[in-house]
Amino acid sequence: MLFGLETIKQKMICSECWSEFEMIDAVAGCAECQIETNNEYCNDCLKWLRQGYPPIRNQALFKYNAKMRAYFKCYKFEGGYHLRNVFNDTLKQRLATINVDQIVPIPVSKKTYEQRGFNQVIGWLEGVTFAELLECRYSIKKKQSHKSRQERLNTEQPFKLAVGQNDIKGQSICLVDDVYTTGRTLRHATQCLLEAGARKVVSITLSR
Repeated sequence: MLFGLETIKQKMICSECWSEFEMIDAVAGCAECQIETNNEYCNDCLKWLRQGYPPIRNQALFKYNAKMRAYFKCYKFEGGYHLRNVFNDTLKQRLATINVDQIVPIPVSKKTYEQRGFNQVIGWLEGVTFAELLECRYSIKKKQSHKSRQERLNTEQPFKLAVGQNDIKGQSICLVDDVYTTGRTLRHATQCLLEAGARKVVSITLSR
């Protein structure tokens, strides 16, 4: 069983378990979120762009299938911090192909950190140089995973700068998050960084 190993690292889980994680073709689908479409952009991303939100060109590594849901349940919601090692190498390899000045994890609120004990994204970034440029403006009363699609879309700007603008001005930045659902979180973060003077922002998520 994948989650029963005492020490879990990518390449150390059995090939059968690893094969159940479905990788996403990095060049297929919507140019913004990679969902399957015959057009350059899917309808959702086209709406974001028409509303004036900046492009993010998100790259998701894996599909959010049953195996990935089980992984997140154990890692993110049940405190299985050792499970960060399952995807550490894969994420590092992808980030190494991104030419940016800074890698920035999406933050969790203070309340979430106190309850969970860690930021699940930072857990995957061991061995990667990153900067915590953002922080949450408020504690989210309802977890993103418990929100309906419409509730996610209606979320107000949750982020603010955790550093001075001089640390961001003119920088190209890659945001890293766990799951791309509606894209709202990443677009809020991108907007915050661009308004602070970042030159360019792209994003990577483990799953979509």
